[in-house]
Amino acid sequence: MKKPNLFVVGAPKCGTTSMHDYLGQHPEIFMSYPKELHYFSPDVDYFPHKIKGLSKYLQFFDSAGNAKYRGESSPEYLYSEVAAQQIKEFCSDAKIIIMLRNPPDMLYSLHGDLFLWSDEDILDFSEALAAQEDRKQGKKIPKSSKSVQEIKFLLYFDWVNYSTQVRRYFKMFSKENVHIILFNEFVKNTASIYRQTLEFLGVDPDFPLEIKVKNPSKPIPNIAVRSFFRKYPNFVEKLESSSYADLVKFLFYDIGKFGQPQRPKKLDPELRLKLMKYFQPEIEELASLLNWDEQRLQLWLQ
Repeated sequence: MKKPNLFVVGAPKCGTTSMHDYLGQHPEIFMSYPKELHYFSPDVDYFPHKIKGLSKYLQFFDSAGNAKYRGESSPEYLYSEVAAQQIKEFCSDAKIIIMLRNPPDMLYSLHGDLFLWSDEDILDFSEALAAQEDRKQGKKIPKSSKSVQEIKFLLYFDWVNYSTQVRRYFKMFSKENVHIILFNEFVKNTASIYRQTLEFLGVDPDFPLEIKVKNPSKPIPNIAVRSFFRKYPNFVEKLESSSYADLVKFLFYDIGKFGQPQRPKKLDPELRLKLMKYFQPEIEELASLLNWDEQRLQLWLQ
């Protein structure tokens, strides 16, 4: 069997679910189900449904047939300090796709997801950010956390060391084998970005794309529902991708949200501005690494 040779490595909440789906529509590309296999990130040993063992990992590509590319999308591979090297050792000619979003919006979305899955127990985003230093000292740890790896997930600022993370993949695979996608451009010009991605992969760029909204923000359900999500993540994912998706949304989210305080749908503008100023040096370093023009940089700094 041919090895997987295409990896969407992150970052989280940057459109990787949609891109995984869109790539999987193309007849020359096979994308795994489930999307996230988490095989090459042993230093992020947190996921309850993490795939362990090479033979088991390869089973998810048994149906790939003669596809030119066989891919998976695990968004923590960008954050992982060892995934790039392990992927390189596994498949030296792999193609890498990296999707990035401006840090404040990415982290706000990530915080919502972590709370949804009971990995985070501080609902207020600013309080969760303020707790990072305490959590490094083993304080303010969610009761659901069972390991140091889970605590690492709550050190939010570490997720957006983009320049260091991207540089790691450039060094391992060289720039010509790494394709960078910016979330704001992907949302605004989905078909165009998809075509550019197909051209990067050297497959037919004229294949028609069926655009769907994947993994949108959801209301936060009550603790009972969130505990169920945490205990049966694969089952929940299958339900949400099945013909029962509307029923799942109604039961888990529309009804399940009652009695549960909700976060604001959008990040507080004052906090967002404060975070943008904090991350400006990181954004400017990334812009230099990727040779952004001034217009692209300013769009990220807005």
